[in-house]
Amino acid sequence: MSTSWSEIPTDLLYLILSKLSIHDLFCSAAVCSHWSAVVDKVRRSPGDQLPQIPWLVPEEQFLINGKSNNRNNYNFFSLAEGRVYDIPSPSRILKDVVGSSHGWLITVSDVSVQLLNPITRAHINLPNLPTVDDRNLEAVKAVLSSDPSRGGDYFVAFVFFCPSTQKEFLFFVNAEDEKWKMITGGDYYYDDIAFHGRHKSKLYVVVGDDEHDEVMVVAYDLITPDSTLTSTPVVGLSDIISYFDIVWYFLCTSSDDDLLLTRIMTKKSKKNIYELEVWKIDTEKCVISTMNNLGEYTLFLSAASSLCIDTSSLPDLKSNSIYISIDLYSIGISENWIYSMEDERFTSLSLPALSYRKRRRRWRRPVLVWFAPSIALNADPIL
Repeated sequence: MSTSWSEIPTDLLYLILSKLSIHDLFCSAAVCSHWSAVVDKVRRSPGDQLPQIPWLVPEEQFLINGKSNNRNNYNFFSLAEGRVYDIPSPSRILKDVVGSSHGWLITVSDVSVQLLNPITRAHINLPNLPTVDDRNLEAVKAVLSSDPSRGGDYFVAFVFFCPSTQKEFLFFVNAEDEKWKMITGGDYYYDDIAFHGRHKSKLYVVVGDDEHDEVMVVAYDLITPDSTLTSTPVVGLSDIISYFDIVWYFLCTSSDDDLLLTRIMTKKSKKNIYELEVWKIDTEKCVISTMNNLGEYTLFLSAASSLCIDTSSLPDLKSNSIYISIDLYSIGISENWIYSMEDERFTSLSLPALSYRKRRRRWRRPVLVWFAPSIALNADPIL
């Protein structure tokens, strides 16, 4: 006796569909009304969804194989499928991508700031870009504390650069704020920022200055009752480098709630990476320890996004590896690598022929941003 695909028990079908990629899940929704309803149920249960292999999205509007992006689309490269997706922007203006977290892009255009889930097309308008003493700021990087589609409060933090003063500034906003709040401090530069902790209200920042040879990771509690936030030192690193060295620091949080710090060093003359180190930070004991093995985790690093992905349910993704996208056109470095922690070897990451419009930003801004897509739906529409 044959059985129709539409008659698969709901519980079994739910288990199967929750293990699929986004592309396969959307294809499954087109099979029949029963499958479509189960797909919708999967999308409303983010905790049951399979982690997705990250995509790459350019920070600015760009071309594919020389063809102009005149349809106002965001273009994504799927690492797993080796193909490019064109996804229309929900607004008439294509915004620059300055960060990604929890399946959302953080975008800016002129003075506007927006959170965007390009898969569900949900978007949230944030307060307009702040200024400092009436001076305009440029967005360098942004992070989001939690997924807004799950409800509850969330924070968005930005690193801004002021071209007229050549200084960087930290700002943040939460879901209910109508304007940005500046985190005051010394004349620091900020290498990276990440939210970490049970309530995702602590912002960890890699800070340094030109007068000292030490880089520190400090913490800010964004729900402190005090009106003025102060930094809490967590760990320090000696950062004695030569004029010919270029150093990147990346912060990210694992699904086990470990805070990971990666340092990558290269030389202007050699134009390749000569040192890569990963540490785990114990934020309670303020201790840092070297990691020689990431286990089932894989890191995805670029100047605008730092992701840690659990590969235990993703057999097509290399575990114990680091995917790196770096762009420093001012000194001729523009590379994408995969680093194996086990073999301590780099291999080139193959990407399609991507190009982009003339750059207007500082050389620190990246071309490509790592993005882990999410199809999570909220019971109430997000506008």
